[in-house]
Amino acid sequence: MAFRAPHRFLSIRHLGAASAMALALSFAGQAHAEAPADDSAADAESGGSDVILVTAQKRTQSVQDVPASVVALGGDNLRDRLVTRASDISRFVPNFSADTSVGNLTPRWYLRGIGNSVPGNGQTSPVGVYQDEVYVGIPVAQAFPIFDLERVEVLSGPQGTLWGKNTTAGAVNFISRKPAFDASGYARAEYGSYGTALLEGAWGGPISDKVAVRFAGHFRDDDGFATNQHDGTAMGKNREAAARFSVLAKPTDTFEALLRVQYRDYKNTGDIIYQGLGTKDPAGFPIPTSYKDNYSFGNSGQDLRQRGVQLNLDWDVGDLHLTSITAYNEFKHRSELGTQVNHEGTHTYSSLDAKAFNQELRLASPDEGRLKWILGAHYYYEKLDSEAVTALLPNTVGLRPSWTNTQFVQTNNSYGLFANVTYEPIDNLEIILGGRYTWEDKAIDLNTIGTATGGTGTLTYLDTVSFWSRNSVTGTGIATRAAQDEKRNWRAFTYDATAKYNITPDLNVYARYAKGFRSGGFNTGATLQTQVATVNPEYVRSYEVGVKSEWFDGRLTANLAAFYNDYDNIQVTVIQLPLSQLSNAGKGWSKGVEAVVTARPVDALRLWGTLGLLDTKYTEFPNCKAGVDCSGNQFVRAPHVTASASGEYTFALGNGSEIVAETNWSYRSHLYFNAGTQAAPLEQDPKWLGNASLSYKLPNDIKFSVFARNVTNSHAASTIIPSANFGFIKYIIEPRVWGGAVSVSF
Repeated sequence: MAFRAPHRFLSIRHLGAASAMALALSFAGQAHAEAPADDSAADAESGGSDVILVTAQKRTQSVQDVPASVVALGGDNLRDRLVTRASDISRFVPNFSADTSVGNLTPRWYLRGIGNSVPGNGQTSPVGVYQDEVYVGIPVAQAFPIFDLERVEVLSGPQGTLWGKNTTAGAVNFISRKPAFDASGYARAEYGSYGTALLEGAWGGPISDKVAVRFAGHFRDDDGFATNQHDGTAMGKNREAAARFSVLAKPTDTFEALLRVQYRDYKNTGDIIYQGLGTKDPAGFPIPTSYKDNYSFGNSGQDLRQRGVQLNLDWDVGDLHLTSITAYNEFKHRSELGTQVNHEGTHTYSSLDAKAFNQELRLASPDEGRLKWILGAHYYYEKLDSEAVTALLPNTVGLRPSWTNTQFVQTNNSYGLFANVTYEPIDNLEIILGGRYTWEDKAIDLNTIGTATGGTGTLTYLDTVSFWSRNSVTGTGIATRAAQDEKRNWRAFTYDATAKYNITPDLNVYARYAKGFRSGGFNTGATLQTQVATVNPEYVRSYEVGVKSEWFDGRLTANLAAFYNDYDNIQVTVIQLPLSQLSNAGKGWSKGVEAVVTARPVDALRLWGTLGLLDTKYTEFPNCKAGVDCSGNQFVRAPHVTASASGEYTFALGNGSEIVAETNWSYRSHLYFNAGTQAAPLEQDPKWLGNASLSYKLPNDIKFSVFARNVTNSHAASTIIPSANFGFIKYIIEPRVWGGAVSVSF
């Protein structure tokens, strides 16, 4: 597969960057401060407070009033921190990570020590990912670009009542800006090293007194971060285009409809990896040691296309409020990785055609009064059509050719009924009870054919270009290796109970108990009949206490939480070469402490800091792989310490202009990438990551900036995995990128 753009595309991209800058400057005469698209995105102005309003409990309230561990990040603030994709937000949340190893696809979400280390087709993450309250269950679609964003809400701990299944670790909700009846928007263009170019913008406003629209777009392109030593092509090259069109209609004072249509096209020419960590590759090329080294690859790349539509309806029915959320999304993904050119190594190919449908209905009582409640129903349908191929093609280095092709179709029907009640028996005390019953039905039809076990028989390649096709091979060595035609259903009741007490209007404490559920599934990577398996649901019982406080008229907020999670049937992906296999670990626990602090000591200075301390252990994990008992090991990707610090200082100039200096840093201590082997090289040493920018802002809100991402040029690993042919493969993060930008808000 060839994913690189024609060379003429580069000139178009550069012209586009120049055009966007000119467009931004053209607003100089009419630009003014951007109005927030929704009140919940606006900072509270009194006393300099930067508290954000959230909907974590399906009601609008201050994040300080939510009796749970919730971190809210404003969209404009994320843009100032140089954050452009969903997975990057994890740097600013304690005990959270979301590394990617396939470009801007398939993040490995981990929250409080629980996640999915190898998020393959058909597998579910215990961190529920939502776009505008719509569940995104397809792993390759979860690292979407974030643009024209109002805010992000990260809820730590099981969220089984209001957010549903597959949230045993937590939930992340990305909220887009809604159309408004006041015209507003922004435009941003940046260009940097490695040919990175970013164009982004949005515009919205009324088209009548009852209808408003908003259009937002995002485009990114780069020249790649490494070179294929065989053919000189760029590796790690990304090209992405995404857009969203929204229409808001308010025909009456008691009804509104919001329609969103969105698309995303993403291409990548292969990831930056250190191949054959600890040894030379079969062709004898040396191991790369830095970004400047050449990398040995065959034909590699990713291609994702996503289309979606969402309709939200809101009615005020007397004193009650009725909400309907309907969404449909389609995804097409193709991936190829050639670890050597000229067929000298293993080649892999995968394809996925997927569709998903969401429907939720909620009926809510008024926000006032001592008794408040929400009733709801949810339906989710998903269909996956997947193919995965691993091939060792004819070669000159003495390796015996092999070929394996796995195809499956998996369907998932999920139904849920839920209720949440908040009661205030006395002033300042709230008791919150919630429950959800989930019906989960999954079916799979899987078939694997390939080289017979033991390598007996003949294998002839008829086509080494389209090697993934079942028509590309023939011979007596081809046999059926695995088959599964199975239907399973699971039922689960999840619940939570919370007590909150307001000591003062600016200080409250809470205690929370919750039970969460992660649905069962199938080992969709099976290539042998002995690997065909059904994975049982994962359950967690969570205990949490916390305190939330504001000080000095809102200039300082300090939130603390301590938690203990007790897990049954933890779902863990164990790498048992030549494949990875999803299995149940038995039992385990995680415990920790989290702190989030924001401060504005003076009007010109904003500070943000987080700290997460975490301890984890598998208490029962016998036979995690052949002959190995992993009981006593710590959870995968569960560093003991995570931390972040951000600062922004505004220097006011006499002519009404400003100079703004911003920097943000995150730290993650040592961690392991594998549950079964917790030693070098399957580990990552402690790492720091930092961004910085310096901006000059005119009175009319045009801003010129210089910036650097990954300031220290860290070569940290995003993941390290064992390889059947090459020892280990290490994927590394993108290198330092510096550049300039111009933006305008209006």
